[in-house]
Amino acid sequence: MKKYLITILLTILISGIANAQSGSYAGSFARLGFGARGLSMGNAMVSNTYGDVVGYYNPAISSFQEDGIVNIGYTFLSMDRSLNFVGFTKKFILKDQGHRGAGISLLWINAGVSDIDGRDNDTRQIGTFSTFDNQFYLGTSFLISDQVSLGVGFKYYYSKLYDEVTSTSIGFDVGAVYKAMDNLSFGFAIRDISAKNEWNTSDIYGSLGNTTKDKFPTLINFGGTYLLPDDYGLVSLEIEYHNNPKYEDKNTGETSERFNEYFFKFGTEFNLTKQLKLRAGLDRIDFSGDDFGGNLKPSAGFGFYKSFTKDIKLGLDYSVQLEPYSYDLVQNISLAFKFK
Repeated sequence: MKKYLITILLTILISGIANAQSGSYAGSFARLGFGARGLSMGNAMVSNTYGDVVGYYNPAISSFQEDGIVNIGYTFLSMDRSLNFVGFTKKFILKDQGHRGAGISLLWINAGVSDIDGRDNDTRQIGTFSTFDNQFYLGTSFLISDQVSLGVGFKYYYSKLYDEVTSTSIGFDVGAVYKAMDNLSFGFAIRDISAKNEWNTSDIYGSLGNTTKDKFPTLINFGGTYLLPDDYGLVSLEIEYHNNPKYEDKNTGETSERFNEYFFKFGTEFNLTKQLKLRAGLDRIDFSGDDFGGNLKPSAGFGFYKSFTKDIKLGLDYSVQLEPYSYDLVQNISLAFKFK
């Protein structure tokens, strides 16, 4: 039995490296977005300081979340995949700082694949397996002036490939926001600095085991958000650059060429009423590729918020997104609890 399980593990590891060389790099779950609002607006959120925000996209943004907000999100995905969100973000006024202050974001992203049909080399079923990934995030930011906010985020990753093969690592984000005017803001962020998966198979192979490191791409985002007049809504435009890692073939010692990428993102939000908002966006707009629409992820959604007391507001956000290479929709439902 153990021989068969080792065969499965080797297959997963080898196929994971092969996919990484073709563009699917480690830590992909952490690059899908956070919550229904961000997903429905094409994840063009690095500069969006208006409305409800989270530090996932830019650690400097949490300084603009005046009310405290708790988000809980569940994503409907095909092929037995799961993606869930929990978050808290709030701005705190510091002593002797006037209306300035500091912001904090506490986030948890959980993803996984369940009901993996395990079979040996003779195609006999030997069990059902699952994998999971977790990101625990602490982001802090400070308004150093009326127009500028700086932030840093700390990420702890915990993942499981197999019962005895897990990985833990630390990553960092840094970011800045500049509000040029009341209705115009710019944002910049560098994300997943030093993040990686590190798999150690010594518990299975003993002295024959080794350690495999799969580095995450480092993301660099820059964008702008414009608040439309008469409270109609907002529009955001963003560029994201992927500084992808190189991979070394342990058998030949050869190192692959670095294949970096950049994408554009667009998002908009329209206020139909004070309670109801409609959203739409485009993620992974690739002008450099041969197939412009090959990785394109169009999305749409809405948000509905209702006040129950002077200090408490409850909200429901929904997003739907087209996923490349799949006929199934990606749908997310997020519940929000806002308080003074």
